[in-house]
Amino acid sequence: MNEMTDAEIIHVLGGVTAVAKLIKISPPSVHGWLEGGIPELRLKELAAQIELRAPGRFSRRARWPDSYHIYWPELTESGAKCAPAATETVASGQGA
Repeated sequence: MNEMTDAEIIHVLGGVTAVAKLIKISPPSVHGWLEGGIPELRLKELAAQIELRAPGRFSRRARWPDSYHIYWPELTESGAKCAPAATETVASGQGA
């Protein structure tokens, strides 16, 4: 799977204005991502929509292989039951 560029991601999601509306920020902020890149937390916020709108081109599992289960437990084989609880992760020293 080839990694999508930030410009491709913004385009797939409908352009600068559409992305801004989707996550309730200003279009100039999103426009800045065309040169500066999409911040990681914003990318995670948009990830499910990117995956839906660009099937086969973007995968949350592939992008974050070590942590996707924390953000999207539904992607694990048995759903939330398989993903470690956030408190377990922090308690074991793997979290914040």
